[in-house]
Amino acid sequence: MPVKMTSESVNDMIEQLLLTGAASTASQAEEIFLDAHLPELAQLVAELDDTSFEQHEAIKLLMSHGSRRWEDALP
Repeated sequence: MPVKMTSESVNDMIEQLLLTGAASTASQAEEIFLDAHLPELAQLVAELDDTSFEQHEAIKLLMSHGSRRWEDALP
């Protein structure tokens, strides 16, 4: 059974990326985390009510990064 992503575990996972050298900046660690956990983020939609979803640290992180970079790349 997969480990459930909790709000509390998000920062721990990002810190691990920094401590192990997998990322050199907090922003880079956040991007790596988001890219690596897209299926879990999508699962939160089905598992959480609207309020819990909006308050989850992973969702806050996702929303703060947004998709502007990809939108700007469109012709």
